[in-house]
Amino acid sequence: MENSYKNIGYFFILIWIFALIGFHQTYTVFFPSFKGFRWEQHVHGATLMAWFFMLIVQPFLIKYGKYDWHRALGKIGYVLAPLVCFSILEVSRMVYLRETAHRPENEVLAQLSLDIPTILTFALFALLAFVYQKQAAAHMRYMIATSLLMIGPGLGRALIIFGGVPFPISVMFVLALSTLIALVFLLLDIRNRKSPIPFLVIFLVIGLNLLCWLFQTSGWWLSFAKTFASIFF
Repeated sequence: MENSYKNIGYFFILIWIFALIGFHQTYTVFFPSFKGFRWEQHVHGATLMAWFFMLIVQPFLIKYGKYDWHRALGKIGYVLAPLVCFSILEVSRMVYLRETAHRPENEVLAQLSLDIPTILTFALFALLAFVYQKQAAAHMRYMIATSLLMIGPGLGRALIIFGGVPFPISVMFVLALSTLIALVFLLLDIRNRKSPIPFLVIFLVIGLNLLCWLFQTSGWWLSFAKTFASIFF
């Protein structure tokens, strides 16, 4: 593993901790009854925790020379990644159907500017990680990219619950933060004379997610979200 990324597992642990903090008062505090929650939310939580486990464990397996274990665990990702996408899609569909029952549809479609890009972006990064699995440098960077998408849900909720930050500002902040972190990784690769292509792709795609949020009421987004919802919801 490259020296710059030999401790990346601790970065994943930090994101995981924020996720635990952010979802505690809205989900885990209701253990074990979880009254009022639906199966979509449980599947979503379980698949994301499984992905976190894989993200955290894999770099430590490499660090300590457990390459066979790393490859064996990595094969689970072929099943787990589609399940993560499916779980985000199902939760988004659940919220869409619930909210359109008592809110103007355009308002709900605008809010999907947070969910739809996450589904598509996670799928893209996971696919690229699998495509480049035999090119360790690119593979690792696209796996890191999936973790950047997980900063928002945990940290965003923590800002809202514990900091009183309004929802739109919280979302904009975490999306901007994820984009900034991708830029930092890109500049780090450029400085270390590594291929800038993976993190350039990651930076541009995550930046596009931010633009979707900023222009959520635009005609092009509402039209795209309406088409997406008509097909998948």
